[in-house]
Order: sequence, then C-alpha cells, then structure tokens
Amino acid sequence: MFKVFASHERGVLPLPARPGKELLMQIEVVFRNLTPSDPLKNYALKRFQKIERMVSDEDAKLLVTLSMESGRAKADVLLSGQNLNFAAGEKNDDMYAAIDLCNDRIGQQLRKASERRSQINRDTMVDSLGDGNA
Repeated sequence: MFKVFASHERGVLPLPARPGKELLMQIEVVFRNLTPSDPLKNYALKRFQKIERMVSDEDAKLLVTLSMESGRAKADVLLSGQNLNFAAGEKNDDMYAAIDLCNDRIGQQLRKASERRSQINRDTMVDSLGDGNA
C-alpha cells in the first residue's frame, strides 16, 4: 500500500505508518512562503486521515498546500485519483482553522458525490426492475 508523505523544503519524506492501520491514500503536505513546522504538518495529516477513510480509491492522492498570503493563512487541498477530482481552498487568520475549513469542505464534496452515486444507482435499479415486469 501507499505510505503517508509529508513534504519539507528539501523533498518528500515518508512518515512511519500507524501500527495496525493500512494506508490507502498518499497525503503530501507542502509549505509555501511559510517555515515548515512539525506540529502544523502533523495536525494536517491527522485531520485529513478522516478523508482517507471516506475514499476507497487506493491510487488517491491528497495534496495539502499551506501558505501565507497578505499576512493571512491559506490552506489549499487537492484530492485526485481514479474518478476523483476535488479541490478546496480557505483563507483565515489562523492556519489551524484554515485546515479545518478545508477538511470540512472536502468532506462535504465527498458526501455529496456519494449521495449522487447512490441516487443514480437507486434510479437505475428501479428502472431495471420496472422494465423486467412490463
């Protein structure tokens, strides 16, 4: 399976896997115009593990970009994979709050897409049952 990655200025370093937990998604944290900090990186990785549970695609990649723009914290998230393409961006005075808002927004997008797929499947099942009885 894939390992969780955290990015530093000098490149991407693998993080140790959690014992007993199989990792399905690659998570990369990138810092721009901001000094890399382990507490911030670990917070982002912890928050986006919830998204990892919602995604069944083993090839999924989550790119978290943390930056400072005009004195405000900015978090951008890009989730990509097979049949996946979601993005969220938030600006806030607090970087931790920006990460939380992006996490919430990506979660909403995933739930909405899942509901759409479920509705399409239900409609398809009803149509196929209706055709067989006619």
